[in-house]
Amino acid sequence: MITYEVKLKKIGEMTTLPDSQRLFGFLMNFSKKYCTEDEISSFVKGVREQKQKCMISNIVPSGYYPTPKEYIMQKLQKRLEKNQEEIQRLEKEQINSKKESEKIIQELIEKKNQENEDKTNKKKGKKLNKTDEKEKLEKEKNEFNKIAISIDDLSAKHIHETLKSMDFVAQNQFKELLDIGKKKEIIKVKELKEFKYIKKTKTFIQKFRLESQMKELPGMPNVAYSLPILSFKNKSEEIQKEFSFFVRVEKESCISKALKELKRSFDGHEIPCFLGGKASAGYNEYRIYDIEELEESKNEKQEVVNVSYLNLGVLLPNFDNIQVEDSVLEIHTSDRKPFEIENEVSKVISFITAGSIITVKNDTVDSYQIGKSIDNSKYNPLYNKNTIIFGNSYLVKLEAHNET
Repeated sequence: MITYEVKLKKIGEMTTLPDSQRLFGFLMNFSKKYCTEDEISSFVKGVREQKQKCMISNIVPSGYYPTPKEYIMQKLQKRLEKNQEEIQRLEKEQINSKKESEKIIQELIEKKNQENEDKTNKKKGKKLNKTDEKEKLEKEKNEFNKIAISIDDLSAKHIHETLKSMDFVAQNQFKELLDIGKKKEIIKVKELKEFKYIKKTKTFIQKFRLESQMKELPGMPNVAYSLPILSFKNKSEEIQKEFSFFVRVEKESCISKALKELKRSFDGHEIPCFLGGKASAGYNEYRIYDIEELEESKNEKQEVVNVSYLNLGVLLPNFDNIQVEDSVLEIHTSDRKPFEIENEVSKVISFITAGSIITVKNDTVDSYQIGKSIDNSKYNPLYNKNTIIFGNSYLVKLEAHNET
């Protein structure tokens, strides 16, 4: 087996982040330049029958992994319990601070009333000094606000919202993030914000489709629709322009041959490609500028329990090899056809999404056996039997975890 990291630069706007299924189709189409139709057909059949190993990730920001948000929140539960204890202590301080403020305000009111009474009775009493009370009140107000900020920094809601915005975390800090739940003390929002992360944002722009021109039928009204635009920014609000995807295949496979030939053909030039819809309008354009061969994968059969993987793509699960109880899975259900063709054929397929943590069963399991690819003609008879729904996602092995 050999692993490649394909590096790209985005050109213009993105409407989607290409997933492993789209990239499999792109790579197979690209392989036609270097492999015969029979070789490609044999390779696809081998992938479906699990005789050919091929694992592909989604596109991710270069140097980052998708954040396993649900997994992290579960691991933070004990620290969040500590937070709740601290919040209760701070709330008591707030109550005391509020009572002290009310006491000072009452004193000020009494002094003000005394001054008004002296004026009414035309007494020349000594002017009462309210400076000390005002200073005490300002101090209590500042203390109250300081405690409120501390409570907000400890709240589970704020911590969850912060983690939710961390869509991708730097690879060199990933293990540290996974271990964040092992600490015994309270956790603050500030601790999460110290990580290097990328936030994905989605905005929409209004577009119009000229139906009369497209269908050559004068008088048809224009159709308005919204087009999503994705952007990826780091903590400094800088736009991420470099992306990568990972491919793990057998050395003699069609994809490996194609990627090796592509790497040789660079010669200082970047290779343009479109990965997504709206290509004719200039969206989802990339330039492949490097292909790096990572260290070869060794035999990945495991002989230890609780071996876990981070999922980087769209994975069709082989539950015979997954320890569901010890995994943290996020599921996406895909509608494979817009109408019923046969009543006995399912319309939908459920995938495990990127960022899920998958734990294998106690027996010996190869990482490739965690996912599977299936015959697409079962879901759509318009496809021939050699077309597949690719579900062998690229997985990153994590250290064996022992719960303490």
